[in-house]
Amino acid sequence: MTMAPSRTHLVGARPSLLVLVGWYVAVVVSFGLLLSTLPESVPAGCGGACDSERSRALLFGLYVATPALFLALLVSLAMLAVLVARTRIRSSAVLGSLSAVLPLAVCGLLLASL
Repeated sequence: MTMAPSRTHLVGARPSLLVLVGWYVAVVVSFGLLLSTLPESVPAGCGGACDSERSRALLFGLYVATPALFLALLVSLAMLAVLVARTRIRSSAVLGSLSAVLPLAVCGLLLASL
């Protein structure tokens, strides 16, 4: 008679997921704060053909950063599943942070190189 596998490894999955989501919320909020500091004024002598810094940053966030952040989230979720199932780390903060920080750092480095 075989016993059902223990589900103790699933105990840390939900709080770890909340920590992971917290990292992504922090990134989105910090981008919003960055947008609020950028000027809305169009450079002088440009006429109506130029965009403001805020408008350019918003377009960058929409067309470049959002897909990159989505891909990083998918990688983070996969990493979290592997870390919860295969490691002995039981701290939700450590698991969520390990699964979120590396993809976000790679995403940030790739976006900074553009």
